[in-house]
Amino acid sequence: MTETALITMFGDALVSSSDGNAKDALEGVVLERRNIPFLSLEGNRLVNAPRSIGIVALRPYVYRLHDAQGRVYSHAPDGTRDDVMERASWSELSCLNLRRFPEIAPSAGDFAPIPRLLHFICNDPATLDPAFVTNIAQVTALNPGWTVHVWDEASRFQFISDHYGWDVLKIYLMIGGEYGAAKADFFRYLLIYRLGGVYLDLKSSMSRPLEAILRPDDQYLISQWNMSGSGRHAGWGLGASIAHVKGGEYQQWFLIARPAHPYLRRVIQLVMTKILTYRPDVHGVGAVTTFNITGPHAYTKAIHAVREDFAHRVCDAETDGLIYASIENHRERSGSTYREARTPLVTGNESCLC
Repeated sequence: MTETALITMFGDALVSSSDGNAKDALEGVVLERRNIPFLSLEGNRLVNAPRSIGIVALRPYVYRLHDAQGRVYSHAPDGTRDDVMERASWSELSCLNLRRFPEIAPSAGDFAPIPRLLHFICNDPATLDPAFVTNIAQVTALNPGWTVHVWDEASRFQFISDHYGWDVLKIYLMIGGEYGAAKADFFRYLLIYRLGGVYLDLKSSMSRPLEAILRPDDQYLISQWNMSGSGRHAGWGLGASIAHVKGGEYQQWFLIARPAHPYLRRVIQLVMTKILTYRPDVHGVGAVTTFNITGPHAYTKAIHAVREDFAHRVCDAETDGLIYASIENHRERSGSTYREARTPLVTGNESCLC
């Protein structure tokens, strides 16, 4: 086990390729596995790398790999080598101090039913826009027998502290004040991984009860935009960081899962890696950066590589009765500013970099 790991801008930890025919190749993995020899640094020395791979320090916390021919060893969104080099920043690596990386409880592979828990997230229920209050009440009335939780900022702090500890709470608190959406992203993964159930955005609803949507053997539901062919969200869910995913992003305005599903452990590990290695000069700020660091692109990237390894059901959220937005002008009503934000998404992560 090395003390550090070299991380691409997409959140992949680099390892020597497992492909016996590619002796000098590297591949990217999510930091869910801690028992493999990551590409690492000991001082200025590169370890666990093929002999043909060399490293150059560009500036503090930023590195670049070169192959035997002196070419920059760049990485594509799926963790493989990117010979096209359309974006030079894809070749820039951060070195993460693994001693500062929290342990997350192991996932469970056995079947468990989805608990009848329905979750919403807001900052303060006392100041919540009436349209969102009405929406929560309507969803609650449609689902008798379900326990409804509305998680405000204080209860989120307490939940993370109780179930994950200070190390994870500290990462949550690194997310900047303009990025309430990013905090909500990270928290929903932590919440559903621990408790299971159904998470819905405040703007989202359903046209029929969850009991009519769920099946007895459901463990995890996955949906992509425009699966129904209605064209209502044409062109949504696409982006460079998930260009390798046919059909674009997996929707995470809702999460439906049993507790301790392996997908969400992997999502949590990737999001923590991205937060701890975030640099505004490479990753940027604003909406697309939020999608990539904590949001649906990170969520999709984490799940897609192992999608067929674990139990799930592909559904069409629109056809099945889940409604993305039942409230007009929901962005203005929410007061969210992350789309226009120009401040860094993450601050205070320098102590985790080497």
